This record gives sequence, C-alpha cells and structure tokens, in this order.
Amino acid sequence: MWWPQPSAPEGASAAEGIRKQLGRPDMDPLQVLVREAAQNTWDARLDSAAEVGFDIALTRPGTSGLTPWRDALLPAFGDDKSLGLSAVLHDPEAVLLTISDRGTGGLGGPLRGDHVHSGSADFVGLVRDIGRPSRRAHSGGTYGFGKGVLFTTSAAGTILVRTRCLWEGRVQTRLIAPGLGAGFDHDGRLYTGRHWWGRIASDGIPDPLLDVEADVVAEALGLPARGADELGTDIVLLGASLGSNPPAEPDEPERRRTLTEAARFIGSAMLWELWPILIETPEGGARMRCRVSVDGEELFLPPAERVSRLQPFIRAYRAAHEGGENLRSRNPSVTLGRFAIKAFMTPVRAHWTDIAAPTDGAMHHCALMRQAGLVVNYRPGPQLPDPDVSYGAVFRTDVDVDDTFASAEPPTHDAWVHKNMEDPTGRKLVRSALRTVDNRMRDYAYAEPERAAAARRQPPLGALSNRFSSLVPTGAGQGASHRAGGTNGKDSGNRNALVRTRTQPHLVEMDGHFVVVTDIAVATTASPVRVTATASVALDTGSETEPPAGSTSPEVLCFQTADGAETRSGAVLTLAPGDRRDWRIVVRPVAGAATRVRVTGEYAWNGAK
Repeated sequence: MWWPQPSAPEGASAAEGIRKQLGRPDMDPLQVLVREAAQNTWDARLDSAAEVGFDIALTRPGTSGLTPWRDALLPAFGDDKSLGLSAVLHDPEAVLLTISDRGTGGLGGPLRGDHVHSGSADFVGLVRDIGRPSRRAHSGGTYGFGKGVLFTTSAAGTILVRTRCLWEGRVQTRLIAPGLGAGFDHDGRLYTGRHWWGRIASDGIPDPLLDVEADVVAEALGLPARGADELGTDIVLLGASLGSNPPAEPDEPERRRTLTEAARFIGSAMLWELWPILIETPEGGARMRCRVSVDGEELFLPPAERVSRLQPFIRAYRAAHEGGENLRSRNPSVTLGRFAIKAFMTPVRAHWTDIAAPTDGAMHHCALMRQAGLVVNYRPGPQLPDPDVSYGAVFRTDVDVDDTFASAEPPTHDAWVHKNMEDPTGRKLVRSALRTVDNRMRDYAYAEPERAAAARRQPPLGALSNRFSSLVPTGAGQGASHRAGGTNGKDSGNRNALVRTRTQPHLVEMDGHFVVVTDIAVATTASPVRVTATASVALDTGSETEPPAGSTSPEVLCFQTADGAETRSGAVLTLAPGDRRDWRIVVRPVAGAATRVRVTGEYAWNGAK
C-alpha cells in the first residue's frame, strides 16, 4: 500500500523542490535520463564484471496490459491531489520505460536511511535520500540529485524499483515504488508530496517487498526475467514522457516523438554520452554494453567505433592514453589531465546515430571527461575554415584532481562551472584547464592556415596533409584526372568526358557495414563504354595506393544502378549502348585514412588503346 510522507514539525524537503533541483539543463530530458541512469549503472558495476549491461526498453501495453499495474498500485493515497497515478494507469497511450542493468551489485545496504552502515548505501541513496554524496572513488555521481530525472520523466512522478543485491551474506530481492507528486493536505495535516508503495512496517514506515513476495509481484508486472542469484536493478518509469522532435521550420509546432523515434534518440544519446566506456581501451577493464528496444524489438545499435562522427574522439581518447599532451597549471603547478586532438573529414550525409550529437555540422569540439570515463560535455572550439574538415579532441582529468573537477559539476554533471566553487585553488585549476583546452583548440584551428588552403585546392573530399593521418574514411574525391561535363555522345579526345560524377562521395551504411559511395552518370553513346574505378589511400606522403601500416587497401566492391535494381561486381563496368547510364560506385574504405576514388571512361572497342 501507499504511504505519504507527512510534513515534520521542523520542516521537510518538499517533493516539488526535489523535482526542481535538476534545474533546466540545455539537454533533451531523454539525454539527461540516459546520462544519469548509465552513470548509476556504471558506478554500481561489480569488480569482477568484464561487461556491464545497460538496457532501456519502451513499451505501450495499452489499457489491458496495464491491468496488473492497476491491481498492484491502486488506489494511491492522495492520488487525486498529488501523483495522478490513476490517470496514467488508465491511459491506453501510457508508455512504460524500463531501465535494466547487468553485471552490477544491485542496490545494497540497509533498507532505512537512519541505519549506520560503513559500506555502500545505494538502496537508501536512490529510494529514500536526496542529496547524499557518492562514497565511490572517481564515480560519476556526486550529489544524488540527478535521480530526479527519473521522476520528472514520469507523468505520474512515480517509478518502480526491483533490485537484487547481497545483504548480510545472502542474495536479497527488494521491490518498492517511490513517487514525487505535489504537496497537499489531508484531514488537517500537511504532506510533502513524497510517497512510497511497499509493505508498511509496524512502526508505520514503508519498506520494500522482499524475496519471494517481491519476485511474485515482479513477475505479475512483467519485469525483465533474472536468474535466481543474478544481481542488478530494474527501474520502471510509469507514463514516461518521450519528448518532442524539434520543428523543421521556426513557425511549426513541435511534434511528440513516436516510440521508435524516442528509441533512436536514446540509442544516439548512449553512443555520444557513453562511448568512452563502450570501446576497448589501452588499460582494459570492464566495458558497457547498451541495448534499446521497442515493444520487445531490439534496435540495432552500431559499435561506437563505427559511428563516423565519433571516430576522431575515439582516436583522440586513445592517443591521450598512449601519449598525448600533459596539461598543467602554472600556479599551483599541478597536472590537470591529458589532451589529444584529431582531424577527420566531415560526413556528407546525416545518420540517426547523430541525433544526440552536439552539432549537426562540422565537428569542432573537445570531449571533457573525468576518471569515471563518461563525457561531461562537448566544449566547442573554433571551426576550421574548410567545412569539409572537422576535428575532435579529448581532455581527461588527472586522477589527483578528479575530485576537484567533480565539485565543479552541477547536479546534471554536464559542465564544469568554476565560478561558484568554494575552494579558491579548485577554481584556479578548473579555470586553467578550460582555458588551456580552449587555447589548444584555437591553436589547432588557426596556427596552420596553409592546411586549410591546401584542403581547398584539393578535389572535393580529396587528399589532405599527412597531419590528418587520423582521418576517418567518410568520403572520397575523384582523382585530379577527372573532368566534369558530358560529351553528347561524341568522342572529343577526352576519354574521361564519358563519365561525370553526380554527387559528392559520401559514407553510407549497407548491410551493417559502412561504405563510400559515389554516384556517376555515363554518357549515352552508340558504342560500348568501359568505366574503371580505382580506390586508393589519399595521403600527401608515400604512394596513394600504399595503405596505413597493418591495413589493407581500399577496394572497389561493385557498381550499382541508382535504384539498386542491378549490381555488377568488380572495379570495371562495361556498358552496351542500351544499358542504364546512372550508376553508383561502392567502395570499402580503409580505417585510419581518407579514401580517394578515380573514375575513368573509354570506348570499349576491340583493340582500343
């Protein structure tokens, strides 16, 4: 049953205040939700876990599917005035959003907030306390206010928590539902608006359902199945708000996200916010595995390494570990962290994995992070003069100053705000780090203007300086021998005039793999035409056909008609006079270098030169 918290004579934290303590972050609420929930999962990982699972499932069970929830949770005390839970559980459009973790220790510690305990108190920290600092070294969480997004994302301000943990030498299952509504009065007494659903103990305080009783209710509600001794936590947000898509035009209204659109946004946020703990790193250790599903159907989430716009940040991250630059403050003389920066070619076409990216244009940002490995935010720097070229940088704090930077974070952990820090030395260190990062990005963007000039002299998305050895394979340029323009079927002596490119080379995903494609048009002629495509590594030094060390050469896979109806394998396309003239060249690129594609055309006469 439900238990509402009465206001104490000496006062108490009202639910409205707790809900507001997240402030109004610039990020989308679903992005905040991913950050906070993943941070809690990562902080709760087991030392023995090689992989930490982080799953978000969206379902719309409908009125009949919500029946078990109504049977279990209604009536709620003061529902009409506070939670509004009944309206949510009778709404056929209501969405249940379930956050589940694997490879964690669950929410352990005592059940009550007034019990003295020397170990973790994760259960109390999520279910009962507000604002208690994390005791974990180098954890992502610091204040305990961030959990407010779990309640603000629920239309009823209510979540249900099922956790399995080790307590007093045995596995224990706990199930409870806390809620944050509006304050109200009842029978002449004031209530804070905080509620708990569970088993009311003899002293009148709500405790969670335990073990068999908790398992029976969890099964009836359809919570994710777990092994008998599998530790971990599931949190269900009742009546989840999915947010809206931004309008295409300024005067158009926002449109509420569909389940699929929300799942894609969540998946993109997972990639952009969590990639440092999704990838293999030089120091090894546990990695996070993320999943998103809609009504039981899992959304394909590509590995972070295969998201083209993330690749420079990943390479900069690894470069910082392998060497990079030590950033230091002068007064006091302290190592602040490690910094690295990498350039890459701006992808031509957008992909849904970039929905939660900091910009939809050329990247010019530094990913700031602490020892926990989660991205704090993407700090923008100057853009490069050529929009086809982007850069990504990484700054990660040194272990000795990590707590200082943690104290500079607001409840949403999405910035380092030094102005309001109480410790003057800490203010200096954070200010120095941000200023130095800005200077490094400024130096990179402005110190070598010849780099941008050289890039502009190249064919579109063509070869760049060897300073760009980290370029991602996001585009290709036709070779310098290419000449645009058709021939109207006449041989003017320029064989390449038989072929012209119709679109800029761009990166696309085909059958789960990224390839570079270039659309071409072949002139209509009375004689057969042979089109040859050559793919090579585009570097200023060494042979273009020489791939990076340890890599293979880029490969022309096939030609396809524009509508995909016909495919011809290989790098040579021979067309009879009556064949289709609009084709697409498909190239498998090389990771770690730009790819160049040269296209030539000639008449396929017998004995032709």
